[in-house]
Amino acid sequence: MPDAALHPDGASPAPDGERLASVGPAFLVRFSALLRTARTYDVSNDAFRHQLQDFMTLLLRMLEDEDEVALAVVADYFYLNGVRLRAQASLLAVYHALMGEFERRELGGVRFLHGVSAAETERFLQLFMAAESPAMAERLPEATLEARIEHIVPVHAMDLDREDLVRALDAEHTPASERGRAKRVFWRAVLGTKKVVVRAAQTGRPDLRQAKRLVQPVVDSIMKNEYSIVGLTALKDHDEYTYAHCVNVSVLSVSMGQSLGLKRQTLADLGVAALLHDIGKVAVPGEVLRKPGKLDANEWTMIRRHPLEGVKMMFRMPGLNGLTLDSMRVCLEHHMNFDRTGYPDVAHAWGQAAMSRIVAVADVFDAMTAHRAYQKRPLSPFEALQSLLGPTRVQFDPAVLWALVKTVGLYPAGSVLHTASNHVVLAISPNPADPRRPHCRVLVRPDGTPVSESAEETWDPMPGAESVTRVLAPEELTVDTQELLAA
Repeated sequence: MPDAALHPDGASPAPDGERLASVGPAFLVRFSALLRTARTYDVSNDAFRHQLQDFMTLLLRMLEDEDEVALAVVADYFYLNGVRLRAQASLLAVYHALMGEFERRELGGVRFLHGVSAAETERFLQLFMAAESPAMAERLPEATLEARIEHIVPVHAMDLDREDLVRALDAEHTPASERGRAKRVFWRAVLGTKKVVVRAAQTGRPDLRQAKRLVQPVVDSIMKNEYSIVGLTALKDHDEYTYAHCVNVSVLSVSMGQSLGLKRQTLADLGVAALLHDIGKVAVPGEVLRKPGKLDANEWTMIRRHPLEGVKMMFRMPGLNGLTLDSMRVCLEHHMNFDRTGYPDVAHAWGQAAMSRIVAVADVFDAMTAHRAYQKRPLSPFEALQSLLGPTRVQFDPAVLWALVKTVGLYPAGSVLHTASNHVVLAISPNPADPRRPHCRVLVRPDGTPVSESAEETWDPMPGAESVTRVLAPEELTVDTQELLAA
């Protein structure tokens, strides 16, 4: 059996738990960077040697105080010597990319023992990269031994302590586990969408089958009335936002579609069309998409062509079926606007399809809350909802706007609220039963004392006797809401 350090026992962290929790993020960043570099460069390359040196420096420093350094994945969390590492907002891209590396190799953990060297780590990384193939993944522990790698021990997921699996299964039946399931579905969709987009750029057409596989768990969550995944769309401060935007629009669209009474199959098709709504942007030069300032007329023309480019990509799909046609229309129409004030312009009367109206609202709401280098700050979720329900509402289908309110609530996730009882709370997910009372995390008690992270207090949902007296502006906040939403 693998060492006990791989198996969190649910007890309070040891005295050195704080130190491990502190160094853990740096360890994940270094390990992830080393794997990413090993994928791109030969071991003799200077870039690889530099990353290897940085990783070994940190690892050997940690081994001065630890019997071993064991990194494990249990129930979708990383543990370092039994101490859980929180998925901070700034760490999300690394956290989930590294989790993807473990999942592809069916790994439960990796143990680094005293005596590990840079040369041994280098040999292990070569085997680790080769183990992306399923046949090799199964043999990774044996191959490691055959290569005389004695101080690095990969552990298959199936070899983890049976008690860990029992705890994970028990967690599935607790209310808190809904958020854990939502995180798993959401981040797998983000990583999968990245592959779909990269592949589409290479081949000139999207992979509809892969998109359907990514969307199905989202539909399942919404159909089971689990709305924590909607709350995760409020996360914006991470490196994968380009792909998360596609997932956000898909999640919001599916939830809005359910509010409008669409059937499961239609919701699944809507989710795929929403996921691919911006696929035409792969034809827009990267420097234009990433430009930190405002676009000039020529660049704006390139951007305005992405709906047409998306349609052209859909035309390259083999055969035409209902899903392809729906996706094609959403690509073409998601910027047209309900009152036809958007683009592309057409010479004759044109009715925006129902799916396109839904995706248009989801797209704008998510984009309004995203970071832009030329803006002082993005709109808060509450401000974005106010804007959509204000004078610009004529650009959107009123029924779809109401579905958005039903989906995100009057106080969308990420909103910080002052209540009648003098609590300050963070909205973390919507409550479809009452849009006025979201699920919340208490930040400050009525006597003014802040709630520590270790003594987390939640309202699931906000009590009926409570009411919101004010929504705080981002400038008034002293907490990192992105960190709390990601927790």
